[in-house]
Amino acid sequence: MSTGDAMGLSFGILAVSVAVAGAVMFVAMPRCGTPGPTTLFLRFAAVAGVTAAGSSAMYFIYGAGGGILTLVLGDVGMILAPALLIIALSALEGRRARRISAVILALVLVVAVVTATVPLPNSLAVKAVALATTCGACAWVAAHSRVEPFGPLRVIALATALFAVYSLSRAMVGVVIGWDSPLYRYAFSFAPATILGALAVVAIGAAVVRVRFGPRVETEPVHCPAGATVVVGDWNLASAAYGPDRMRGLVADLRSAARDLDPGAADVPRGTETMVPDAVSALGARLRNVYGWEPEQTILLVDGTAAGAIRTQQGRSARRERGSSRS
Repeated sequence: MSTGDAMGLSFGILAVSVAVAGAVMFVAMPRCGTPGPTTLFLRFAAVAGVTAAGSSAMYFIYGAGGGILTLVLGDVGMILAPALLIIALSALEGRRARRISAVILALVLVVAVVTATVPLPNSLAVKAVALATTCGACAWVAAHSRVEPFGPLRVIALATALFAVYSLSRAMVGVVIGWDSPLYRYAFSFAPATILGALAVVAIGAAVVRVRFGPRVETEPVHCPAGATVVVGDWNLASAAYGPDRMRGLVADLRSAARDLDPGAADVPRGTETMVPDAVSALGARLRNVYGWEPEQTILLVDGTAAGAIRTQQGRSARRERGSSRS
């Protein structure tokens, strides 16, 4: 392939990436309603995917003789992709990401300066370590997220964790064994790294689509400590009426109200576990008086154990009852 053909292919890949991003923003975003956690999550996740694709395009252009600027842009885009995913996950939980954004900006600037001033392969080692750090942080945020559905977020955590390990191994193999060694050439050079990165992007993209359509019903009952469990019932029907953003807001209000009455309340899927007496009525009153819930919202509250959504640990319940009878 000639240099001109490679340049044309690279710009074609970049154009397709931009077109896909535009389609996602145009088609998916209007359906999200007013800006909310899910909307922000989808926006940042879409930009992260486009950034990853654009980074690969910049590497193709660099390989075709595009110059140092394309390499800098490729490295910056490679770091920004998981970094934007961290911001997306933070937005999904309703948390501000100012500090995270500042750290990301500093890391991106360091990578850009190193790539522009330090010759290969030393700059590649720095980029690989920075990428491992960013992907590892993204994996940690996704793994510790309490937003439902849990499954897609665990996929994001696994994909970014694997790529973090791969990136760190890439730097270690290059420094210790050699950048021209057979092991690096066959397992960690541009081609295998691009293939693994593409698989990670596909897996994360599928997980993002699943998050878009909201929580799924648990196939197995969830075990939690003994106590009264109050959850938002009729989840599928309520989700159709209120939408995923509002449903997450209702669950967040329920958990906050439970902590108001019982600081030791624990989060469970779609609700809370608390030791408050007559928990459904007490939390319903609290949500009406303090959080402004309407009657049609408070009637969604149900006993999680009675509804089959939560199964408490019988052994712990029995031990607590025996302890109470002795006292």
